[in-house]
Amino acid sequence: MNRPRSIDPQAAAYLQAATWLIVAVGCGKQVADDPPPLTVPSTFASGSEEPPDAKDQKPNDRADDDEATRDRSARTRKDGNLNGDSQWWTEFGDPQLNELVEEALRNNRSVRARWARVQQAHHFSRQARAARLPQVGASVALTRARGINVALGSSVDTTVLNASLPVSYELNLYGRFAREHNATRLERDATRSDLETLSLGLAAEVSEAFFDLVDARARQALLAEQLQTNQTFYELVRLRFERGLTSVVDVHQQRQQVAASKADLALVEGQAGVLEKQLAVLIGSEPGRKFATAIEGMPKLAGEPQLGAPASVLAQRPDIKAIQQRLKAADRRVHAAIGAHLPSLSLNFTPGYQRLSVDTSMGDSTQDGFVFSAGATLSAPLFDGVRIPAQIKQNRAVVSELVEQYADAVLNALLEVERAVVLERQQRTQIRHLHDQVKIASELLTASRERYRTGLSDFLPVLTALRTEQGSQVALLSAKRELISSRIQLYRALGGRWPSKLSEPDDLGERSP
Repeated sequence: MNRPRSIDPQAAAYLQAATWLIVAVGCGKQVADDPPPLTVPSTFASGSEEPPDAKDQKPNDRADDDEATRDRSARTRKDGNLNGDSQWWTEFGDPQLNELVEEALRNNRSVRARWARVQQAHHFSRQARAARLPQVGASVALTRARGINVALGSSVDTTVLNASLPVSYELNLYGRFAREHNATRLERDATRSDLETLSLGLAAEVSEAFFDLVDARARQALLAEQLQTNQTFYELVRLRFERGLTSVVDVHQQRQQVAASKADLALVEGQAGVLEKQLAVLIGSEPGRKFATAIEGMPKLAGEPQLGAPASVLAQRPDIKAIQQRLKAADRRVHAAIGAHLPSLSLNFTPGYQRLSVDTSMGDSTQDGFVFSAGATLSAPLFDGVRIPAQIKQNRAVVSELVEQYADAVLNALLEVERAVVLERQQRTQIRHLHDQVKIASELLTASRERYRTGLSDFLPVLTALRTEQGSQVALLSAKRELISSRIQLYRALGGRWPSKLSEPDDLGERSP
């Protein structure tokens, strides 16, 4: 009777180390299941409060703001807060803007291209899943041959028919294929988050372009009114010159003011045409499409949105979510690369049918029946030029890069919110001061004109006051446009969950270029 052979101690040590490695790799916890630790403040530094000098706001200004928000009370709570599902552009109360944003989200070419990229990521994830399943094939072969049998002194015809169903399956040792599949699924989700980020940005771009067009047309109307005023002053100065009451210098100065107004008006008209074309392209239309804006000037804003906690804002930012998903995917690839460095076990089984026919001068014979083959293959990399270790280190470096990108994205997201809040508040302050400046400039122009009419001064104070008033009017209009832009950028910085409800266009891939 043979005694059992003892295991070599060194071999036993190697076997034990390999076992612990397999357990560690197969059961190890993913290091990137949660976002990397990062200190996030509990509140925003700017908070949600009135501007520092709101207490100095005039009663009439407050009444105007209250009246502007009454028609939005059905859509906005008292604190101006919007939940993550709200489509913030509806807060401007313009149906045309609502239609343009919806059309852009459907037809913008960049958004449609990103939908196609989401499809690519989905199908790539399905390809990765195939590695976790058995591979089954089918094969049919028919062979006919003729040879010479020396013993029989005659030819021999042989016909062989083989039909088989080869089945192969590589065991998912150490969870390598599962992690590779999970990585592709996370990449798919990150691609969808990229689409949501693009949609957020597109809604902001369309809103900015729309209000740029509204602002350009408001400036057209203002400059046309100023041109009319300048021409009236020119006629007045010319009449006084013809009567010998003023010098030709005053006439030339006012003619120059008229020419400058015409130049400004022509420039704004050209800008309005360009803005109209840009808006058309944003919503996926031809550049020649025309837009008839129904509103005149900038809309009054509702109350400042409630910011909430920074952590809740970050949870609504799809760009942050995309980095988190790619970080988790990179971590899975690190573990998959480690698994690729370990032995693999493949199983194969091939059932089939075989028919053999032999035709000789002595007669015919045929044999057929079901056949099979089965086996297992254990393989391990011995030397690959350190390719796999380098791949492991590369994937770990990718994880480190994404950790830093995540921290940078979080800090910039917080900065975007803080910056938008501060700019909006300071813009409101500037608008109040510009209102005072316009009022004072108008009173100065009236007084200067009266002194000029009675002969107490020359035309230069009138011209200076006129330029000041018209410049203040333009500055006030531009400040109101900047206030709208600050609010749009605040909405964009706060993110939202509404893009997650967007659905893929039905005609994706069917439209002609």
